[in-house]
Amino acid sequence: MPTSQQILIAATLVFVGAIVQALLALKAGAWKRARAQFLLMALGFALQTDFIYLRGKEVGQCPMKSLADILVFIAWSIVMLYFLLGSSFRLSLLGLFTAPLVSIMHGIAITAGFAPYPPKGQINALVELHIALALIAYAAFALACVTGVMYLVQERMLKRHQIGGLFYQLPPIQGLAQAIQRLVHLGLLLLSISLGVSFALHLPMTKTGHVVFAWGVWALYAVCAFLMWRHFTSPRKTAWLAVIGFILPFISLWIVTHA
Repeated sequence: MPTSQQILIAATLVFVGAIVQALLALKAGAWKRARAQFLLMALGFALQTDFIYLRGKEVGQCPMKSLADILVFIAWSIVMLYFLLGSSFRLSLLGLFTAPLVSIMHGIAITAGFAPYPPKGQINALVELHIALALIAYAAFALACVTGVMYLVQERMLKRHQIGGLFYQLPPIQGLAQAIQRLVHLGLLLLSISLGVSFALHLPMTKTGHVVFAWGVWALYAVCAFLMWRHFTSPRKTAWLAVIGFILPFISLWIVTHA
């Protein structure tokens, strides 16, 4: 097994460890004093970065052209956004909800396998930018999905009067609704820029599958963003839109890479 894949397995174990540590901290009622999860997430991110670097050396380009590589790149982007945006949104438990998604994506990538790339031609920096921005946008949509799950969990606790350790660590439910909207807007902005780059590259929609699906994802989230902006949806429906909406970009990755 290549060193890069060994590092990815190590990163996956670290994220699983972050989940276990967070659950134990919540059970002990010591979440606010626990900094281990942050350190574990940071270590996992460092290992992800190392994997992407080594994998890039193996294929001689940015590793974003197979399902496994795309999943890892999105998972890496999710953790990056977790560090960049989590504190500003005051989502103290975001790591607990993010680590399982990242671990699952790693697991699918490892199971799918990392095939060698065909001989590379001339690398176009704009093409790489187009793909990278689209994948980071998908990561923002994934984080909106995770935040939507947090909202629905808290709402369920409120309805059932299950006021416990997890409830007290979640941010105000109104803050979660706002965070979902901001993440959707961020993802939509990044995806719009990515599609703008595709125009500059003159990529034909009818012959480039990933562009077709990217436009489909853009249309879906544009509608979601409009509904949120006009307050046509309740916060609960906004959360469900973020959760269910991520199904399309996730499935589109599988279809495009197996077309």
